[in-house]
Amino acid sequence: MTRVIVILIYSFSMIYCQDKVATSAANFLGIPMGSKAMSLGGSYSSMTADASSIFYNPGSISRSEKNHFTLNNTDWFFDSKIIFIAGTYKINNTLTLGSYITNLDYGKEEITDFENQDGTGTYWSANDFATGATLSFNLTNSFSIGGTLKYIRQRIHNEKASSIATDIGLLFSSDVNNFNMGFSISNFGLNMMLEGKDLYQKIDLDPESGGNNETIVAKIKTEYWPLPLFLRIGMSKLFQINQKSNTTFTTDFIIPSDDAEILSNGIELTLYDIFFLRIGHSTTFNDFDDEYLSAGFGLKTSIGKSPVRVDYTFQNRNILGSISSLGISFLF
Repeated sequence: MTRVIVILIYSFSMIYCQDKVATSAANFLGIPMGSKAMSLGGSYSSMTADASSIFYNPGSISRSEKNHFTLNNTDWFFDSKIIFIAGTYKINNTLTLGSYITNLDYGKEEITDFENQDGTGTYWSANDFATGATLSFNLTNSFSIGGTLKYIRQRIHNEKASSIATDIGLLFSSDVNNFNMGFSISNFGLNMMLEGKDLYQKIDLDPESGGNNETIVAKIKTEYWPLPLFLRIGMSKLFQINQKSNTTFTTDFIIPSDDAEILSNGIELTLYDIFFLRIGHSTTFNDFDDEYLSAGFGLKTSIGKSPVRVDYTFQNRNILGSISSLGISFLF
């Protein structure tokens, strides 16, 4: 497995070693999902703690011993909001099914034009949406593999673009050493192009002359853009403090097809399997050395015999401001 991962990382780096910033569609696919994962800086490709791991590594969900369901709400930039819902269901000790939905709502704004600069009384809106179905199974006691087939859609007012893509993930898990190693490739799929009625406009080919057709309908040309590919390789190590308390260190190295490499790290302190403290850091190795800190906590209780965990995350995104995320997860 290690040899395969090294070859894939090298190949991916050679293909995308040139600067390709802002050369893809559906950039929302690179936003970390899940409150717990966000508090760890997005370093989650080797984690198996909840259903949000389906977003980072579809091969990880079969390692869990229970079914999971998680619901997360993130206050994103400029009053936009992200809803992320994910669930996993164990068929048997080997096979696990999963699915997720993510929706980024940009809100709405009143439309203005030259004659109505205070507003026309109509509004435009935009949103990004993705949903996927996952199949994951354990190859051995230590190795698992999984894949996700997903549908992606972007909409701005009357224009839409959609695509179908796949994710593939592998996970190595050692119960003896409490060590996990994850590897995944996300968003391998079809290119996207915006289409819609607003692209058709009436034009006058010769506005200086009279008597010609002033209402020729022309279509504004749009281009196909590729999806952003993400190669992730991550590791996590759990250190036991006592029977119900531990510390977990996580790290992910991410190679995007449309940006510079990213290094994310996180630490989680579990106290008596009830209270969780988390901190994370993420750095993008571009010309600006973009980096941010994350912090969060979790509280675990139960409803009947089913454990329930509530998570909160705060991130400082420097000049863009801060964001927060609240999530609730059920185990059954």
